[in-house]
Amino acid sequence: MPCERLVRNVYSLVYGYYTQNPNFYYDRQAQKIMSRVLGKHSNCIDIGANEGVILKDMLKFAPQGDHIAFEPIPELAERLSERYPQVEVHKCALSNSSGSSTFQLVTNNPGYSGLRRRHYDFGEPIIKEITVRTKTMDDVYPEDRPLDFVKIDVEGAEYLVVQGGKDTLKRNHPYIVFEHGRGAAEYYGVRPEQVYDLLVDEIGLEISVMQDWLDGNPSLSREEFVDQFEHVTNYYFLAHP
Repeated sequence: MPCERLVRNVYSLVYGYYTQNPNFYYDRQAQKIMSRVLGKHSNCIDIGANEGVILKDMLKFAPQGDHIAFEPIPELAERLSERYPQVEVHKCALSNSSGSSTFQLVTNNPGYSGLRRRHYDFGEPIIKEITVRTKTMDDVYPEDRPLDFVKIDVEGAEYLVVQGGKDTLKRNHPYIVFEHGRGAAEYYGVRPEQVYDLLVDEIGLEISVMQDWLDGNPSLSREEFVDQFEHVTNYYFLAHP
C-alpha cells in the first residue's frame, strides 16, 4: 500500500542518516586536509560528487582553480551544474573503461548508489536499475593541467577509478581522499592488497588514515592497510605524496 511504502522510505532515510554518522567526521577531516594542501589556484576532481558537499569545499579553498565533478545520477548532476556553473560537471561514472554500464540507483538513499549492488546497512533499499555512461580519468583530464586533489566516493568501484586514471595520477601525484571498505569493495572482487599495490607501488603515493596524517603520524604499511579493511577500523583514507 502507498502509505506503508512511504513509512518504509522514511525509515530507510532516518536509519541511513544515523548509520552513516562516521561520514560526517570523515568529511570534516577531508575539509582540514584541503585547508592545508590547497591554494587558491589548485585544481581538483570530485568523483561521486552527489550533493556537492566536498565540491563546495574545493571551491572554498581553491576558488580560482579548474575543477571537475563526476556524478552519474542524472538529477544530481543537473543540480550540480546549476548550483556550480564554474565547475565542469560530467553526468557519468568514472571507471577503467569508456562506454556504458548498468547502475544501481538506490532511490531512498542515493548515497549508496553504484555500478553494482552492494551490502546495504540500512532498512529496506529501493533500487532502480538505470544505464549510465562511463569514462576514464585519463580520457577526460587534460595532460597539461596540474592536478592537486581528488576525492573518490564510488561505493566499491574505487579500484576501477584509479585504474582508469593511473597515468594522470602518476603524472601529478595529487592528494586523494578515497573510500575503501567492506560491504562494497568485495562486490567488485577487489581486495585491499590490490588497492595498496596500485596506489603505492605503481603510482608512487603513500596511504594514511586521514586523522593520522593530520596529526603527523606515519603512513600505513600494506599489512596495516589490510587490517584497517578487515576490522572495519576506518573506511576513508588519504593517499598522498
